[in-house]
Amino acid sequence: MTAPWCFPRLPTRADGHFGRRAVLAMAVLLACPPVLAHGGQATLNAPSVLAVSGVLPPPPAGVAELRFSEMFQRPVGPQGLAPSARLLALDGRNVRLVGYMASAELPMAGRLILSPLPVALGDEDEPLADDLPAQAIFVHLSGPAAQHALPNYSGLIQLQGRLSVGARDEPNGHLSSVRLMLDEQTSQQLLPPATPRRGP
Repeated sequence: MTAPWCFPRLPTRADGHFGRRAVLAMAVLLACPPVLAHGGQATLNAPSVLAVSGVLPPPPAGVAELRFSEMFQRPVGPQGLAPSARLLALDGRNVRLVGYMASAELPMAGRLILSPLPVALGDEDEPLADDLPAQAIFVHLSGPAAQHALPNYSGLIQLQGRLSVGARDEPNGHLSSVRLMLDEQTSQQLLPPATPRRGP
């Protein structure tokens, strides 16, 4: 799976070959460390049990596969986005979603935002003026993990939980229309190794 937004466009010469500036840009990219930062928050590799690096097997029995592209009716009508029949039919059921964790300057305890493409939230300067796609959903952790703020994870991750459809205010000032409610086991899997994984 290619992700063209990960790297800047490299300048080429008229003959199609890379110019001197492109070679320099590639050298800078290769010299960058694998751990990035956003607003002082480290970006870590996603937990291996949730990371997606190839073709996923079918979801377990009782879990439906939901794609971001299936969430809203197409084409968009004059009234704006409307939930698709599939999204409404899966409300309250267990689903699997694959996406990217939105990078946040100020992570929310017990919550993250799952997006169909990598995005960053400008929490401190522009809390409501971000680049979140319309399909981005709030993911709610449960159990002891809900007390922790997660680090920013890179790469595709798969999450399974109960789908919840309907308008709801979130702690960071956003209004969510779709949520994924994780069970306690999946919530614990999202915690970094240094975070205690059991309650008192």
